[in-house]
Amino acid sequence: MHRRFFLKGLGLIGVASSVAMPKPAFAGGMLDPMGSKLAGSLYYTMDAPGRWKGKEATHTPSIERSGNMIEVTTGHEMDGYVHYIVKHILLDENLEFVEETLFNPETDAPITEHDISGLNNRLYVVSLCNKHDAWLNTLAL
Repeated sequence: MHRRFFLKGLGLIGVASSVAMPKPAFAGGMLDPMGSKLAGSLYYTMDAPGRWKGKEATHTPSIERSGNMIEVTTGHEMDGYVHYIVKHILLDENLEFVEETLFNPETDAPITEHDISGLNNRLYVVSLCNKHDAWLNTLAL
């Protein structure tokens, strides 16, 4: 199949799926990413480490709250570009992107601070490791 036709087909599928499929509700709705079947296979959590069992403590982001500020820490070594945390991603209660912080593995520690003013109900944090995939944690607001 020619790449051009394949990409065009993917575009049509994307348009059709965005029209035909309603946006799911997450917080208190029908999907809970922390208890989803995808936890432990597409992304990982403390309770669903999947194939990365034993990596939970150093890959799951911890979230500490103080008022409208949070500190996200991933207890993972930064071994240059060999093995490191790539970034932290914040998502709102509907898993919509809020912000991200990219790390320089030669100079940064995987610690970020974020102002969560204006966010409601629930916050999700992803810690992305270059070798052990995406790890998800949540905080009720």
